[in-house]
Amino acid sequence: MTAKELSRLCAGKSITEIKKLICGKKLGYGVHRTVYILKQDPDYVVKIERDFRKGMFANVTEWRNYMDNLHWHWFAKWLAPCVMIDEPGRILIQKRVVQDKRPYPKKIPALFTDLKKCNFGWIGDQFVCCDYSSLLTVIKSKTNKPKLPQKPVVKVN
Repeated sequence: MTAKELSRLCAGKSITEIKKLICGKKLGYGVHRTVYILKQDPDYVVKIERDFRKGMFANVTEWRNYMDNLHWHWFAKWLAPCVMIDEPGRILIQKRVVQDKRPYPKKIPALFTDLKKCNFGWIGDQFVCCDYSSLLTVIKSKTNKPKLPQKPVVKVN
């Protein structure tokens, strides 16, 4: 099933209906979301935001973090890929990580803030983070040199 098909399947449905349609076994939960195996493909998980009134919007933030860092290759390889988010941000589909007995790296990028062991795992031979809704923000630039603001150009007729 493609991301577009999943998105169409979930459109206009309540969370209860969506859970019945696409959620398999419950894997766990955090402060803001509950995580299930995707029924249609167990290599993926479904993250369902529980309470938008708290204002965290963890699914939307994680999706943005993934999209914003996708082409920053040295860092993108540390992120479990997100493949779909529904329009309101209630449901996020992400590649599933495996947490096994392999040793975790001694160092990880300093951009990660929630360092619980359960937020990391493996996709194949790649060690990744699967909960990165609260990354530190970085502004990417081609140079380290400070820039002076440009003076505005005013045309006089």
